[in-house]
Amino acid sequence: MGRIIPSVTVLLLVFVTSKAFEIEVTPEYNVAAQIGDKLELTCSTIGCESPSFSWRTQMDNPLGGSVYNNGSSSTLTMDPVGFGNDHEYLCSAFCDNVKKEKSIKVDVYSFPSAPVIEISTPLNVGEKASATCMVPKVYPSERLKLQLEKDGSVLDMKEFYEEVSTKTTETKSLTLTFIPTFEDIGKEITCVAELEIDEMEFEPKKRQTSQRLSVNFGPQNANITVSPSNITTQGETLMLTCRTTSNPPARIVWGKELEDSSVQHIIDNDTLIIPHAQMSDSGLFICEAMNDAMNKTERATVVISVQGAPRITEFSIQPSTTVQEGDNVTILCSVESNPAARIVLRRKSDSEDTVLYSEDGVVHISSVTFLNAGNYECEAENALGESKMAAELSVEYGPRNTTISVTPSTTVKEGEAVIMTCTSYGNPTPKISWTKHLISGELQFLSEDATLTINNIKAEHLGLYECEGVNQFGREKKTVNLIVQVPPKDTMLSVFPSDTVKEGDSVTFSCTSEGIPAVQIILRKKSGGADTVLVSESGRYTIDGAQLEDAGMYECESSNKLGQQFKNRMLDVKVPPQNTTELISPSDNVDEGENITIMSTTYSNLPPQTVPQKIHPSNTTILSSQNETSTLCRVIKTDTDTYLVACNETGNNTDVIEIAVVEIVKETDLMIPVIVVLSCLSTMAIPALAILVYMSRKAKINGSYSPVNTPKPNV
Repeated sequence: MGRIIPSVTVLLLVFVTSKAFEIEVTPEYNVAAQIGDKLELTCSTIGCESPSFSWRTQMDNPLGGSVYNNGSSSTLTMDPVGFGNDHEYLCSAFCDNVKKEKSIKVDVYSFPSAPVIEISTPLNVGEKASATCMVPKVYPSERLKLQLEKDGSVLDMKEFYEEVSTKTTETKSLTLTFIPTFEDIGKEITCVAELEIDEMEFEPKKRQTSQRLSVNFGPQNANITVSPSNITTQGETLMLTCRTTSNPPARIVWGKELEDSSVQHIIDNDTLIIPHAQMSDSGLFICEAMNDAMNKTERATVVISVQGAPRITEFSIQPSTTVQEGDNVTILCSVESNPAARIVLRRKSDSEDTVLYSEDGVVHISSVTFLNAGNYECEAENALGESKMAAELSVEYGPRNTTISVTPSTTVKEGEAVIMTCTSYGNPTPKISWTKHLISGELQFLSEDATLTINNIKAEHLGLYECEGVNQFGREKKTVNLIVQVPPKDTMLSVFPSDTVKEGDSVTFSCTSEGIPAVQIILRKKSGGADTVLVSESGRYTIDGAQLEDAGMYECESSNKLGQQFKNRMLDVKVPPQNTTELISPSDNVDEGENITIMSTTYSNLPPQTVPQKIHPSNTTILSSQNETSTLCRVIKTDTDTYLVACNETGNNTDVIEIAVVEIVKETDLMIPVIVVLSCLSTMAIPALAILVYMSRKAKINGSYSPVNTPKPNV
């Protein structure tokens, strides 16, 4: 409802002639002004041509408006009216020193609009809901009264007189909680708001708003009608209609129950039309009325029966009309008929048909043969007619009797040629393929020809070959193991840790070789006479603690029936010097001036190095040596000492000798130098003889020392 804005029009008639000076204020009585509206107070005089005016409040508060003087009137305008205008106003008029005054009371209020109803949505039958009545911008709110009604009956009421009054506009509300019922559907709910201020005159003091209740409820009383009838004949048109009551209106969904009890969706509509109905349309039809707002569904069903002559929907031979010999076969005749039909299965023949025993149109044939091949017929009959259908069974078989022939043989020698031929029988003719089994377990494709030829055969060609015959009814495989004979090859003789070792070390000989058939390995130690066959295991032979006599040539022989192969390795055993002896000529006790020759002999491999040393408490003197021989010429008393012969290369062996020189006092003789020289020359014959003896001894030692390689002695 719109606001009523008071408008005051003042008609002032002044009769200058006989009227006395008077003052009037319009409106004449106290005025009620709505906050936000516009209010004009007019003060006018009579009996004065040029009055003057003034406005003030009773308590000298601000006017809260604007003043406009015009001749014999003065207007105070308040736009908009506010709480500051709630005063008693006094208008003073002056004329020729005469003063007249008149007052008017302004009361403010606020009741600008009708109440607003807010209802919780959606409203569902049986579910708690609420309705709220709100009045905005009310003043004074403590004088407000709210009331909720339904069809003239008061549901709830609220007064606000107990609330503390404030100089402000407020929004007041009243909320009602209720549970909607079916009786509430379509009813109106009304909110009545009344601002009860008897001492103020304004309109309207009472406002109200109504709203119709929209209550949701789920589908009810669903039912189906069928036209012309739920029992009909083929070709008729059926109309199925589903009705229900619901708010909001229900969504109708049609479905049909299938044989597995599942429901097939058909259409979303109140009406389902089936033109030219067939027997396949018979069954249970379901109407579902769904109210999504309430999340509720109601269901109704009807059984439709469409009658007609038999119709063969399926006449099949399973698993196929073309099967393998030995398979199991099922002949199936499915018939659609209402009323039920009599089903007969026959095997057709030029002479006489054979009726097969069937149960519900099904015949099982176990392990078929070619004799079961031929034409079959299904016949279905009821009171309304009959139907026939034929099918043919073809019996075939997969690959069988697959064989492999190998020329010249499955065992061939390296370098020869081999021809492998695969034969497989089946209908249709099997497709031949060759593969080879690899060591990794995978199959290597070779050929799709029936004949596989390998020329210049090698060791890598040996292995398992597979021939496979395949057609659409199966597959059959045959394998042949091709053996390629190879003489020994890649023979290797290894020595660990090395072919040169020290006396006492361990040495292992390892011989490996390849060949087909498997090779036999023999290890031997070569010698000038008869060879020694060593006891080996898998081509391995170990010498624990090698001695000089173990040195020499070793041989590995790898052999099979196709040939043999040899490999040799030389073992060298190093022996440290030992059994060192010294020959002192002429003696280890000599007179001054004589010559002494020290010759050493030792047993070793490699040749030793002999170094005589003179041992003294203060120092050690190494004597020169050549060919293991050292000579002291014209010895003197100070040559008396201990001499150490040290031999080392792969080891040390020492021998200590002591030489004593006897001091002789002789007269000076001019011939002595000549005699000494001759003596030294004569003494060389003895070392030469000793050297020959030494070389002879070393030649008898097992090792690498030889008189041929002996350096010539230096004197």
